[in-house]
Amino acid sequence: MTSTAARRGQDDIAFQEKLYNDPNPTRRGLHLARRAWIENRLAPIVRDGTKVMEVGVGCGVFTRFLSGVGASISAVDINQAFLDGVASLDGVAVRNADATEQLEFRNMDVVLCSEVLEHVPPARSQAMLDHFAISLKTGGTLILTTPQSFATVELMARMFRFRPILALARMIYGTAEELGHINLLTQRAIKKQIANSGFKIEEEALFGFYLPVIAEFGGSLGANLLQAIGKLICHVPVLRGLLWTQAYRLTKA
Repeated sequence: MTSTAARRGQDDIAFQEKLYNDPNPTRRGLHLARRAWIENRLAPIVRDGTKVMEVGVGCGVFTRFLSGVGASISAVDINQAFLDGVASLDGVAVRNADATEQLEFRNMDVVLCSEVLEHVPPARSQAMLDHFAISLKTGGTLILTTPQSFATVELMARMFRFRPILALARMIYGTAEELGHINLLTQRAIKKQIANSGFKIEEEALFGFYLPVIAEFGGSLGANLLQAIGKLICHVPVLRGLLWTQAYRLTKA
């Protein structure tokens, strides 16, 4: 018989995988855009034998990508179910650990941390970035993504803390959940932490625009419209803060 913990772990992985296969084109596009951005940055720098530390493996979508190109991967997560899901992949060694604490890895070529900082207590995100810097070799690359504090997705999710609004959203949309994000950073805040950890920003991007009615009822046309609006407002101060994902390619000085 499957244990309760195992079933919960399988549910965690299934939830993560669904993000990339969501039937709603806008919601699916938010995650696929991030996936494409990350894989396009990893592809030129990761090859057979490249030492990569991936922190927060989730359903393993990036772990499988890295394994497929022959990387030597140290997969770090505090959720054992996520680690179990990737442990059998070629080139993967798993470590159940809290990345806000000191890690034992050194001289890594690449560190990947996608959508993890927002789940870390605010007082510990600087420590996590510091540990990434310690784990990387000089000149090594950190690929980092996390939501923006005032993105429309996050503003909507905060409203779900009020149970009547959450119930109404579930009635209208069929599903609605709190995101569990406890450490949402503005660009200014995260760039300060990046600099404090000794990283240099080589590339940055903002993307992922969501408006509830258009996203949920507009289908593919709505998704295309929101994508076009997102490309416009990413260049507009203040308005670009409404985009969901902030992404960085960083180098350890």
